[in-house]
Parts: sequence; structure tokens; C-alpha cells
Amino acid sequence: MSLTITEQRTVSKAVTNRSIWSNALTATLVLVVAASLGAITPGYADRTEAVQLVQEAQQLLDEGKHPEARKKLAEALQADPSYPEAHANLGYLHEVSGEIEEALDRYGLALKLAPDHTYSRGRMRQLFYTARFPRWIKLDYLKYSPLSVVVDRCQIKLPADSPTAPARRFDFAYTTSLLFPEEMGRNDPALRIPIPAAGRDTGVYAIVNRVSYGMIRRPNSPVLDLRFVVQYPSRTISQSDRDYTQLAATVTHLLLRFSGYAATYLNRPPTGDNEGLVHVYLCESGPAGAEQYENNIYLYDIDLARTAAEWTREVAHELGHYLLPAVGQFDEPEKLGNGLLGERLFLQWLAAEAELVSGAPWPSQETSTALSAVLSGDAQKVADYVQEQCRPALDLWLREGPDSPLLGAKSAEAMDYFTGFCLWVLAAHGPEVLAEVFDNTPGENPVPVDCVAAYREIVTRSLDVQPWRVNAGALNLAESQLSQPVREGALRREEITISPGDFVVLPVYLPAGTWQVSALASPSADTLTLELKLDQGTLVGLTHLTVSTAAPGWHTIRISTAQASEALRFEGLQIELSPQA
Repeated sequence: MSLTITEQRTVSKAVTNRSIWSNALTATLVLVVAASLGAITPGYADRTEAVQLVQEAQQLLDEGKHPEARKKLAEALQADPSYPEAHANLGYLHEVSGEIEEALDRYGLALKLAPDHTYSRGRMRQLFYTARFPRWIKLDYLKYSPLSVVVDRCQIKLPADSPTAPARRFDFAYTTSLLFPEEMGRNDPALRIPIPAAGRDTGVYAIVNRVSYGMIRRPNSPVLDLRFVVQYPSRTISQSDRDYTQLAATVTHLLLRFSGYAATYLNRPPTGDNEGLVHVYLCESGPAGAEQYENNIYLYDIDLARTAAEWTREVAHELGHYLLPAVGQFDEPEKLGNGLLGERLFLQWLAAEAELVSGAPWPSQETSTALSAVLSGDAQKVADYVQEQCRPALDLWLREGPDSPLLGAKSAEAMDYFTGFCLWVLAAHGPEVLAEVFDNTPGENPVPVDCVAAYREIVTRSLDVQPWRVNAGALNLAESQLSQPVREGALRREEITISPGDFVVLPVYLPAGTWQVSALASPSADTLTLELKLDQGTLVGLTHLTVSTAAPGWHTIRISTAQASEALRFEGLQIELSPQA
């Protein structure tokens, strides 16, 4: 499956055979470097001094005086920072000290300065195939590795970004070479990974002997950090004689792309175990479906045929369990609601990225084309999922209201209701507020009512210092009356037009106090009427109204336009402290 929703490139060719270099690091390796130290590149005033210092470092290395050699090499680089032999020798020192990442960094820099530097290229090859996989590496140095690596990126825009600002980038990379898990050697037996079955060792094992590595670029840095280790069985040990290489690449790609959404929209990057790694196992055995346990994700029944869209949902679901708050205590379809929420958020953001990449509104042929490469022609299934799964959950929350008994129920409908609330927050305020809700939901085992309480507190705090906006896309469409149909956008309903005789209904939360609620519209909201029902009667205002609330609570606001006025593009509501307060 070609993965080209955004720029994607393979940075080096696959090399499936092992390096001819010896596993042992001995003084012989040092002599290989020493053989090329005499070459002096003209144009550098201090190159001669650097060469001399490296030769002195070589002598110290032969004598086993590594700290002294390191000092000499540092002096050589002060004399000539562009001397590749100094970097290569420092790489050797890091290597013998077990500092794999630092060694690769020096070898990569040596190759950047001298692309035909045979020793550095050979050592990079040796390290990638015989040492543990590096936990970090500079993106530019991957091209000197012997691996086949795909480099890709998410394109993301936040509501606060200027319309003319470029999209934010979340860069990532993953291997597609034939690689063995670092825990096993080339001739070792396959690994037997216990399947937890919700935390209990069942005695059933996943048998794996291949791996795909997924790396994420640090913000504002050239460094990629290893985050995902996706292990799977080769065809030779597969129970069904299947080759899962492409599936492993697809799963790794989806994990990385969805991690980009979570990190950028919600400030929830994958943190991993004590080494920062999330281990993912593609299992031919085990119970149906998948599960997330601690820092591991298990995808079962991988020999069962699934469409690209089904794999996308599966990965989104388990990553939701890993990255999103464990809101739950449901009885069905499972205990926690963050898996289903992960599906609904990540697929909506996948649609939003297709919209951004294509420059066309969702859903359209252009956005479908942008997704087709990622989903092997299953782009329509994402559109169907947004329309058939995400919007009904949002509408369920709007229909039942924020004080519904479903807030404390444990049924499948209650889980839909909870995800609907989260989707409404996203539609009403954008991902920043949804991130705040997650960050402020208390406790290790929160329930949906805790998320709603966190939202109420956020509104209250925000209104103390600045206006609060509710976007038009958060309208209750079933209760509204509109002559012109709305567009079902990627994240919310778009293009809300109020024609003469129409009205729009939105839920809002108001803390105790005196508030000014204003309608926002284009070209002007001057002819819009706002109505809000309180215990003491109905408040009505033109363009805006002043509301005094003795107690905090949810309210419904109806916005209409006079029969004689023109059609307006409704943009939402703004709530702020009343000047009369």
C-alpha cells in the first residue's frame, strides 16, 4: 500500500544481507581509520594541525587511553570542525563505550562531510544490523544507513493558526527493510511473546521474528526518536504462509500519523516505556480483536482478511486506549470509552488532513483522492464512518442533553453519548479546549461526568479573563430549521446559512453571573434575534442579550432572522462578562 497523503520518500535502499564486518571491536578497526589520516584537504588553515592531533589520538587509542584520546579529538575538531576523520574516530570511541546513538551521529557527520568515507559507512552498516536499534538519530543521516526507510509527515492546522500560515508539520519515519528484533540474532529462534488477555498470562504466545521501527521527529529539531517497535512473524514461521511485511509497514505508518494528531491537537504524544518505546505485536493467535496493555499493543487474528479502512479503525482504537484518558466503567461494548473515542477523533482528523492537503472541502472528490493512496481505495469508508458513526454520536449528545441519565449509565448507548460530548467540544471550540478537558479530568479512573465537570470549570475560568466562543458547527441540527442544507465537514457541520424564517439552536453552559451573549454572522448579525429560556421567562435580544444567572447551568439559545432580512452566514456565539456586571 503506497502511503502518500503527504510528501513521502524512501531515503535509502534496502539491504537484506548482513554486514561483512566483524562483530568484535578491536584495535584493527582503529588502524583502518589511521590509514586515511594523512590526506589533507586544501583550503583549511588548521587542517594540518587537526591531522596531527588525530594521529596523536590514534596513538593514545592503541595504548587504551580513551579519555586522553577523546580530549585530543576534541582539540582536532576545534582546529578544523569539518575534518571527517576526527568525527569518525570519535564515533569509534562512542561505539566501544556502548553509546550507539552518539557513534552513529559522528559517523553520519563524517559521511556528510565526506560521502565516500568507507570506514564510517561500514560502521553504520554494522551497527544497524548487529547492535540494538538506535533510540535516536538525525533525519539527514538515515540516508547513510543500509536500511530502507520511508519518511512522511502529517500536515495539521489549528483553529488559532492564521489562514495564510503554512500547515504545521509532524515528521516521522519507519523502516521497511528485513530486520530482526534486537532481542534475537540472525540464527536465533523466533521470540515467544506472552499474550496478556487483559493482563493475565494465558499461556498463549505470539511468535515473531521480524520488526518495523517507527520514529518521530522532535519539535524544532533534526533528531528522530524511536517510539514504535512493531514485531510480526515472517512468512517462514507464519501459520498461514502469509507475508506480513506490508501489513507491518501499514500499521507502523498509521500509529505514527495518528500520534501526530494526538501530539499536535491534544498535546498527548506517545511516551512509551522507560526507554520511550511502545511495543506492538502482530499476532496470528490470541482472542478476537486487539488490546492495549501497559506500553504494549496486541493486534490479533492478523491472517483474517481486513480492508485498509478496518485496519485504520483497529489501530486508531488501540492507540486511543493508549493515548486518551481512560474514561470508563462501561459494561458494553467494553469497559473504557477511549478506544471508541480514538477511532472517532483520529478518523475525523484523517479526513481533516485530506481536506488540508487537497485544498478542497470535505467530502469531495479531491479529498477522496488525497486519501485513496493511504487507504487503498477505502477513502469512501472514512466518509461513511464520519457520517454514520461520528455525527450520530454527536447528535445523540445534543438530543439527550448535557444532563441526561446516559451520563451515568454503562450501556453501549452511554459510550456513544460520552464520545458525542467529546466530539461536540471539538466542534464547538476546537482541539485546544478538548485537550484542556482531558488534562483537567480528575482521577485515575474517571467517568464521563468527570469530563463534563472539567468542561464546566474550563468555561468558568475562561470567562473570568476573556470572551468564550461557541462555533456554529456545534448547533443542534435536529432542533434547528434551515432552508439551505449544511455541509457535513470533517470535524463539524459547516456553512450554516440562516435565511429569512430560519432559526438555529445551540446549547451553551453559563456560570453564575451576568453575561452578554452575542451572535456572530457575516456580513452582519444586526438582524439576528437571540432567545434564551430561563425559569423566570424568555429573554429576547437583537444581535445580543444580557443574561443574569443565579446558578450555573446549561441553556438553549435560539437564533433567528426576521422575515424581511437577507440570508446570513452564521458563525457562532460569543459569551463574555456583561458591561452591566
